[in-house]
Amino acid sequence: MLPENTLDHIDHSAIVESVEPSKNIIKVKIDDSDECGECPAAKLCEASGQGSNIVTIVTPHASGFKIGDIITIRGTEQMHRKAVMYATVLPCIALIAVMAGVYLLTFNQLAAALSGIGVTIIFFILLWSAKNKIAHEFSFTIVGKPQRAGHEK
Repeated sequence: MLPENTLDHIDHSAIVESVEPSKNIIKVKIDDSDECGECPAAKLCEASGQGSNIVTIVTPHASGFKIGDIITIRGTEQMHRKAVMYATVLPCIALIAVMAGVYLLTFNQLAAALSGIGVTIIFFILLWSAKNKIAHEFSFTIVGKPQRAGHEK
């Protein structure tokens, strides 16, 4: 049983930017991106407002949405933990392991530091290049009904 203050999901307010009913796709812009400022994985999930903060959501009900609708989208806490793992934990482990290994082999601090930086850069290049393969692990769902633009809740 989870403690009362533990969430199993994270909700975001979003605005529908485009609708493609034939493909069951809507694209939304995260509206509360300032809440992502503290999240170390904000750049990975692109909800941070930096760069593209458009999220694609696959839903069989795409035809029920209109551009400008305000919706709530939900990501799981597990998805958040996985994003943190990819964006911070794994690169740190790679950095420390490579730096320690190179230092133990060469006893050269500069070589160890440069190798650590290099492996971190390579890690993020590989992560970026694999983004289409891991995108399914970071999918949001729509919660509730859309609010039409210009109408109160």
